[in-house]
Amino acid sequence: MTRPGTQVILRDTPPPLSVATDTTSWFVCGLADRGPSAPVRVTSMSTFELVFGLRQSYSILYDALDIYFREGGGSAYVSRVIGPAATKGTKTLLDGSAAISLTVSARDAGAQSANIYVGVVAGSTGGTFQIVVTDGTNTLEQSGDLQTTTDAVAWASLSNYIRMVQGASTNDPAVVAPAALSAGTDDRNNITDAQWQAALDLLTADLGPGQVSFPGRTSDVAHNALATHAQAHNRVALLDLADTNTAAVLKTAVVNARTGNQRFGGAWAPWTRHPGVVRGTTRTVPPSSLVAGLIARNETQFGPDSPSAGVRGQSNSAVAVSQDPWTDSVRSDLNDNSVNAIINRNGIIYVYGWRSLVAEAADPEWIGFANGRLRMAITAEAQAIAEQYVFMPIDGQGFTLSSFSGSLQGMLQAYYDQGALYGATAADAFRVDVGPSVNTPESIADNELRARLYVRMSPMAELVTIEIVKTPITQAVIA
Repeated sequence: MTRPGTQVILRDTPPPLSVATDTTSWFVCGLADRGPSAPVRVTSMSTFELVFGLRQSYSILYDALDIYFREGGGSAYVSRVIGPAATKGTKTLLDGSAAISLTVSARDAGAQSANIYVGVVAGSTGGTFQIVVTDGTNTLEQSGDLQTTTDAVAWASLSNYIRMVQGASTNDPAVVAPAALSAGTDDRNNITDAQWQAALDLLTADLGPGQVSFPGRTSDVAHNALATHAQAHNRVALLDLADTNTAAVLKTAVVNARTGNQRFGGAWAPWTRHPGVVRGTTRTVPPSSLVAGLIARNETQFGPDSPSAGVRGQSNSAVAVSQDPWTDSVRSDLNDNSVNAIINRNGIIYVYGWRSLVAEAADPEWIGFANGRLRMAITAEAQAIAEQYVFMPIDGQGFTLSSFSGSLQGMLQAYYDQGALYGATAADAFRVDVGPSVNTPESIADNELRARLYVRMSPMAELVTIEIVKTPITQAVIA
């Protein structure tokens, strides 16, 4: 083609997607009025409402996501939880002989299907028809001219509200005014840990790294499921502890959470209060939503290793904490036991703890939650780099090994420049080994390209001390 210039390329199949490396996303499971069985990425509450419906009294999910976005969150993957016997509302569209032409079902399980009305109108040309979807008053969707029931099934496969299957008759449906689907059920009263786990399993690793939560769930089973998921999917778990200021209860919950993969999670308490959706009211929201939003707000500027606590942990929207404040000695004891506090200081709500679930005595190198998040970020970027070398020739001159090493070193150098890796020089902070002890003749013969990364992760300042020495005016101040 002519250069300079432009070109448009038609592909029969899409190219592979890049490996996701954004570590600011929040992965959440919860109950909603409606929503598909597959996770949906939402970037605002208007998007959430379009897909999952309005705020429901039986679910904390709406409030949790609202606070996440208010605190600076940008992207969340939502996986809806439904009961084991959930059903979708249906209705039939008949042909001119009263035979079933099409069976319509709601896209999603739940009672909201009774608010979906489906009808048939004549098309703009002879021999065609159109499907109309309304809420009983307003048109929500309307197809173009359809020539066959097969066309209708294909159109409905992309609808935000319905799906269709072919009926016994292949004739076109007769014109009929919109009528409501039957009411389905989300069977929420029969939801157990198994359904929560099923929703969590839908948040597959290919969606990328980030934080994962069950907003408002405080059971040991929930905590361990999240921590296990975090390790397997290169994420970190944000655990909500019970809404109590009883220290013994909170510490026991953390101990029990350690039966999971404790390096990959952190736990916070208490819950926070925010302005309600109705003027003059407040709502109490689990801490994972605040923490997830703060992480998203801070990471672009400060990096994944920077704790979203202290001055970087100040809430934009919280007006109070849900429990009476702890004394300094109790709060210090909680911190020593990996309970990260949220505090009210002079009317400002702060996250004031950033430890992982690990017990300090047992695993001191991983006590900082920031190090767990940095590990996640490095893993994601290393995987993205490695993907570029799949099917590259491993040449005997070492060109591929050198390029592979250089790409990894460049990635780690960026973290060193941010201060995330510790050392007076880059050589003190990290090392990439692709030498013969890593890429052995046997591994190369087995078509493997390997690298080993050594990193020193920077610790966080959890206690800052200042000494003031009063010097007599008759003496010099020591330089």
